[in-house]
Amino acid sequence: SAKMGIQVQEIGPGFARCAMDFSPDLANIFGKLHGGAVFSLLDEAFQLACNAHGQIAVALQLSINFLAPAEPGARLIAEAREINATRKTALYQAEVSQADGKKLATGQALAYRLGRPLPFGEDGELKEG
Repeated sequence: SAKMGIQVQEIGPGFARCAMDFSPDLANIFGKLHGGAVFSLLDEAFQLACNAHGQIAVALQLSINFLAPAEPGARLIAEAREINATRKTALYQAEVSQADGKKLATGQALAYRLGRPLPFGEDGELKEG
């Protein structure tokens, strides 16, 4: 996410909002924002939202529907929100929009909860082992 310039704006159990700017290095062969960049932004919001419960959660499935192209230089916002959760799985709805509200993509994601705590220390670094 750092390589793509994705920034976390808000995170909490079952919810996350991330932002990214459409820079020229994220363009496809037609000069439009690459679909993989939109997918990555949506996926980042999803993985933060489902892991914000403090337990390891991994993706089982993620689908995306592209609705409109982004404007060059636009600020993109992705939000993922938990809509149903069980002990082992959780379903998320996610959207990517421009900062001006233009909807670019929508998706759903399913997470599998491993039932183990996140492997990070108090300093935020990955624990060994």
